[in-house]
Amino acid sequence: QSIIVRAQGEARSAELIGEAVKKNKGFLKLRKLEAARDIAHVLANSGNRIMLDAQSLLLNVADEDPTAPQNQQR
Repeated sequence: QSIIVRAQGEARSAELIGEAVKKNKGFLKLRKLEAARDIAHVLANSGNRIMLDAQSLLLNVADEDPTAPQNQQR
């Protein structure tokens, strides 16, 4: 029973995220910034020292224009 409720919650969450992206293209950029902030917080509070490039830390979020058409060729 709990598995079904959890799956329904995740499905609803996916629907809400999809609707938010359709309404506001900046939503994804906001989510990336939140993820970058969370990563920075974890690294700052860690006793370990690691070397990561800016791409790994999602520091390139300012370089992206969420309203620009996506380049489909990669």
